[in-house]
Amino acid sequence: MNFPMASAKLQGYDPKQVDALMARVKSQQENPDREILSSAVVAIAKFDLVRGGYKISAVDQAIAEVADAFELNEVQREISAKGRAKSAADLAALLRALKQVLETEPKSRFEKVSQGYNPRLVNSLIKKIQIKRSTLTAPTTFELRTASLGRSSNGFDRGQVDEFLSAVVSALHRQDLLG
Repeated sequence: MNFPMASAKLQGYDPKQVDALMARVKSQQENPDREILSSAVVAIAKFDLVRGGYKISAVDQAIAEVADAFELNEVQREISAKGRAKSAADLAALLRALKQVLETEPKSRFEKVSQGYNPRLVNSLIKKIQIKRSTLTAPTTFELRTASLGRSSNGFDRGQVDEFLSAVVSALHRQDLLG
């Protein structure tokens, strides 16, 4: 996959690192029965910044699309292996866990850390996520994976927020496939 390059004065993702991950993605796509990569590994991929590297937005978009495609395949395999009833029960448990976070006071949803996500931006995104009558409504998985959550010196723990958003994405995929 070819990505556009940032100008020589701007930072972008290290092309060697991105190309190495994308080679593994291609290998996984060519051999779907082998688990070379999981959606979780793709979704959390991080790259060094270098001058004149690949444009960040283009790589982030591709990574989000690949992670979604991989997760849909993983969930479909899980439904086939476990059966619809067990998968529906797992989805219900996941929705209950998500609902607990959604019903928590916004300032207390996640731990505060010295270098975290901007709480205002996180809470703004979370306001768009609802569970009513055991049905999850939320922004698209792409928006959840690529939302800019800023930085804050007294912000929400990045790992906790990322884990929550990943669980929302997973629940959306399960809900769609079980629908």
